[in-house]
Amino acid sequence: MYQPSSPSRRRTRIVAGAFLVLVAAAGTACSSEDDAPAASTSSTAQEPAPSTEATPPVASDPAPAPAPAPAPSSAEDAGVDFVMPDLVGMDLQSAQDLVQTNGVFLSVSHDLLGSRNQVVDSNWIVCTQNIPAGQQVTGDVEGDIDFGVVKREESCP
Repeated sequence: MYQPSSPSRRRTRIVAGAFLVLVAAAGTACSSEDDAPAASTSSTAQEPAPSTEATPPVASDPAPAPAPAPAPSSAEDAGVDFVMPDLVGMDLQSAQDLVQTNGVFLSVSHDLLGSRNQVVDSNWIVCTQNIPAGQQVTGDVEGDIDFGVVKREESCP
């Protein structure tokens, strides 16, 4: 005896059917047109296409090896050379950006009022810098520049 499906079963079947149609459509879209045999509308007999699988690959000259990268120049080895700007009062992000324009891409900062991490650098204000403004900065100083900071709404100690 036939019993009609409940609405929830019918909905499940419709969703499953739609999913299968989408999967089939995606599979068809991903397949290459070259994979499908060409349909012919002529009534003449077709000769089988020659197989390209039996043809051995043609040996070619190996690609030339890439040229080695040039050695770093002595200027790069020497590090940076700039006058340290006055960054006190700037937000931490702007201070870091300015230092990066001088070739120093790693600077550090610490919370002057506790041990909080500086997650959003633009929310922190620079109160101190370990290298005084106007001092010549030379050599490899990655990670050596340190900013003492407080949250934007706080006062410097």
